[in-house]
Amino acid sequence: MLAAELNKRITLYRPITKYRPLGDPYTEMEAVNTVWAHAESISNRKIRTADQEQVIETLRFTLRPRNDIDIDWLIGYQQRRFTVRALDRNQSDRLIITTEANIRHDRK
Repeated sequence: MLAAELNKRITLYRPITKYRPLGDPYTEMEAVNTVWAHAESISNRKIRTADQEQVIETLRFTLRPRNDIDIDWLIGYQQRRFTVRALDRNQSDRLIITTEANIRHDRK
């Protein structure tokens, strides 16, 4: 992988379980690091739910290998947050992450 291919800045967020004063748990996203990556749009698909159409955007991010990223982490990119759905660690020089984001509703 060439360093010039990693031309986008992304922020990695991991879920942290915290507890309220009465003991009930909640999940908060904690920023881990900002890294260079390659971003590639894979698809936009529409899912019809109730009375609205939902557009789900799928992106693939390629970055240098990391062992700490897992499913359900978030990736911040272009003022949006994408949920990690799959990790491909089959190549030793890169980590390929497939993510999804609910971008907008076509009708309200």
